[in-house]
Amino acid sequence: MTTALVLGGTGAVGGAVVAALAARDVAVTFTYRRSIDKAEALTAAHGARGIAVDLADLDALDAVLGTLPVPDVIVACAAASPGPAFVEQTAAGWREIFAVNVDATAAVCRWRARAGGPGDIVLVGGLDRGQSLPLPPAYAASQGALSALTMALAHELGGGGLRVNLVALGVLDAGLSRQLSAGRRKDYQTFSALRREGTPTEAAAVITWLALENRYIHGKVIAANGGI
Repeated sequence: MTTALVLGGTGAVGGAVVAALAARDVAVTFTYRRSIDKAEALTAAHGARGIAVDLADLDALDAVLGTLPVPDVIVACAAASPGPAFVEQTAAGWREIFAVNVDATAAVCRWRARAGGPGDIVLVGGLDRGQSLPLPPAYAASQGALSALTMALAHELGGGGLRVNLVALGVLDAGLSRQLSAGRRKDYQTFSALRREGTPTEAAAVITWLALENRYIHGKVIAANGGI
């Protein structure tokens, strides 16, 4: 049986990914921070195993990883809140965004890479390298780091059959996207080729395909954003 670890399983996209993987008979373990009710609901509905851990605490994350068998698939859906405007950003807030969005992701990728063997790592972000978007700088910087990490890891790990890709999502009708103002969401809809927001289920379909079906796409940022 294929196994998977999903970071941020109780988020809007993470929950949809857990459901989509479980529907394909994948044995799923997922992390969550505080949303115990959502975690228990995912376990009841899909038989997935939830593990509470603060991804900003790398020591705690390492301890959790040390108890887990190495999965075939890793999907990194966890993301810290985009945060305030740059001039209002604190050093502590900046560090937390990078700790969750970048450092925790890198730690899990390193853990998987050290185990060796083929498999798939799918990172989930919010910035296509070809876009110019009005994003909070701390969040944007963390997303740029993820795309560069994807490119570099692909070259380092590809020879062993471990594929690494990133799905860059557009504005969704749930999750972190709901923190955008109504006006900003309307702007995205106007400039979207589909003229609408996406859904977590649509995002999960792309992520799940990369995790389970893809064999040749490697080191790429796949834009799933409705045509922004």
